[in-house]
Amino acid sequence: MIEGDQQVAPDPEHPFVKDPQAWKRSLQFQEMLFTKGPVVCDDIEQDPRLGAEFREYLMNRGRKKFLAIPMFVLGEVRGFIGIQHVEQGAYRPEEIELAQALAHHVMMATHAAELAEQRRHAVLLEERTRMARDIHDTLAQGFTGVIIQLDTSVEALRDEEPEEAAKHIRQARELARESLTEARRSVHALRPQALEKATFADALRAIITNTTAGTSLRSDFQLKGQPRDLQPAVEENLLHIGQEALSNALKHACATRFQARLSFDSDAVRLELRDNGKGFVVDSANGGGIGLIGMSERADQIGARLAVTSKPGRGTKIIAVSPYQQLVMK
Repeated sequence: MIEGDQQVAPDPEHPFVKDPQAWKRSLQFQEMLFTKGPVVCDDIEQDPRLGAEFREYLMNRGRKKFLAIPMFVLGEVRGFIGIQHVEQGAYRPEEIELAQALAHHVMMATHAAELAEQRRHAVLLEERTRMARDIHDTLAQGFTGVIIQLDTSVEALRDEEPEEAAKHIRQARELARESLTEARRSVHALRPQALEKATFADALRAIITNTTAGTSLRSDFQLKGQPRDLQPAVEENLLHIGQEALSNALKHACATRFQARLSFDSDAVRLELRDNGKGFVVDSANGGGIGLIGMSERADQIGARLAVTSKPGRGTKIIAVSPYQQLVMK
C-alpha cells in the first residue's frame, strides 16, 4: 500500500484484508468486473453502492472519495488499484485517465514479473530434465557395461580362466571410472570426454567396442561417406542416442548382434542402429526401461528425425537423421 508518498504495510483492519473475499460482494467491484471500467465514488458518505463496513472504514480514516481501476492481463481482471483521497469534490476526467495510465503501468510490470518467474521455472525444469537425461546416459549406461563385464569375469572364473577374469575386471573398473568422470562433466554441462579425445565417428566406434568387449554381443561399426564437421550439440546427442541403443541391446533385448552405421550423406548425417534382440511393440512402450523418451528428446534438441522400428521377436532398428547445420565460427 502507498500512503502519501510512502509505502506502508497493509492495514489489518481493512475489510478486504480481514476477509479477502469481501470485495467480491461489493456492488462497486461487481460493477467494475461487469463493465471492465473504473469505478468512481465522488462521495463516500452518500454513495449507496458502498457497504456499511467499507464505508465506515473509509470515513474513520478521513477519506472523502475513491477510485477503483481494474488491471487486465490477457483480457482477464487480475486485480485492481484503489486510490483514496481526503479532499472533497468530483474527480476530473484527466484524473481518471491518469489513474488508468497508472494501472496500466502496474499491470505491465506485474505481467513482466509473472513472465520472468515462468521463464525461471522453465529454465529450472529444462536443467532438471537435462541432468536426469545425462545421468541416465552416463551412470545408468555405464553401470550396464560394468555389470556385464563383472558377469563375464564370474563366468571366466567358473571356467578356471583367471587371466580372462582379471581382464574383464580391469575393463569393468575402467568403465566405472569413465562413467564417474562423465557424470561429473554432465553436472557442469561439459562436452563428453570421448568427444574431447577423438572425432565423433572414432568416439562412437570406441564406445561400442569397449562396451561389448568380452560379452556375447557381437558388434559391427560401419562408416559411410566423407566425415564432416558437425555442431557439438549434434555430435553429443547422436553419441548418446547410440549409447542408449547399445545399452538397450545389452540390458533388455537379449541380442547377440549389434550393428551401427554412421553415414555422412550429401544433406544430413544418418545414424542407423540395429540389433537382433527380442524386440517390442513400439506403440505400447513408455520409454521407462527402453529410453525412447530420452532419445526422442535428444533428437528434438538438434532438429533430427528419429524413427524406431521394432516387433516382438524381430529385433529393433533406430534411425536418427540430422540435417547439416551451418557451423558458427567463434
